[in-house]
Amino acid sequence: MMKKEVIMEILKWVGTLCVILAATCRAFDMHTADLVLSIVGAGIWGGVAIKMNDKALLTVNGFIVAILLYGVVK
Repeated sequence: MMKKEVIMEILKWVGTLCVILAATCRAFDMHTADLVLSIVGAGIWGGVAIKMNDKALLTVNGFIVAILLYGVVK
C-alpha cells in the first residue's frame, strides 16, 4: 500500500474505534465521553469522506457532527 492509503486506513479505524467507544459510553451513561468520542469519530469519518469524495458518507457524518455540536452549544 502507498503511504496515503495507509494513512486513510488508519484514520478509518481510529474513527470506527471512536464511534464504538462512544456507543459503549452511551450504554454506561457516560454522556460527556460519548459526546466527545462521537464528535471526534464522525469528524474523522467526515474527513475521510472528503478525501474519498464520498458524498453519502460526508452527508451522514457532517450531519452528525453538526447536530452534536448544536446540542453542545444549546
